[in-house]
Amino acid sequence: MTAADQRRTKADIQAWRPYVPRRPRSWLPEIAMAVAFAAITIPLTWASPLVDLDIWIRDVADANRPEWANFIAIQTNRLGQGGLLGGIALGIAAIIAWRGRNVRPLIAFLAAYGMAGAVLVLKYALPRVYPHWPRPEPGPYADAAQAVLYTGLEPFGAYPSGHVLNTIVWYGFIVVLVGARWNPLLRRLFLVLPPVIVAFSTTYIGFHWATDALAALPIAAVILRTAQRVPWDTVALPLWLEPDRRFR
Repeated sequence: MTAADQRRTKADIQAWRPYVPRRPRSWLPEIAMAVAFAAITIPLTWASPLVDLDIWIRDVADANRPEWANFIAIQTNRLGQGGLLGGIALGIAAIIAWRGRNVRPLIAFLAAYGMAGAVLVLKYALPRVYPHWPRPEPGPYADAAQAVLYTGLEPFGAYPSGHVLNTIVWYGFIVVLVGARWNPLLRRLFLVLPPVIVAFSTTYIGFHWATDALAALPIAAVILRTAQRVPWDTVALPLWLEPDRRFR
């Protein structure tokens, strides 16, 4: 067996296949999600009933948050830390890439990272103060006129919730990386529980308005579906990224 054959055999044995049980084909869900995001965003530009609902949820949460519940909510909210989740996803992608001599998991990670990071553009394009503006001490906090978009108040960056978006994107991307080895129940729990927990906790402790968390859902779903659309294991890459192709 030649050296080239040995390289091919090793690559074939440890070939990476992203877990995408059904690759998205229709763009209708993305259109529906864009409409949903607009339907949430537009009423936030004035003191609408949706803004009043945000304030009511904040005030109810503030009035019913004992120390033990506050502690649990703060800890569970860490499940949505983008830096930690991105680092874990990068580590998994790097291990897969190293073991399989395959740069494709890292390329997929960079694409997901770029799309997830783009939410910062929305935070600047749709400025909104946080529920406990202007300070974390007991009130008075932002009223309906101050809680809308484009008030010019600082600090802003509440809309949409990056924690909720990170939770959906990165847990979903980890499933794309290694989900083929898990049983179906574990995959469902991994995909559903963290976003639900983080959306609740980040709203309950007043880190974000309820609509901040709600608006992150369609954006994150579009990012994840976009990552699932690409056949990462077969998509054409430049030869300099895959020099072993010379021997195939």
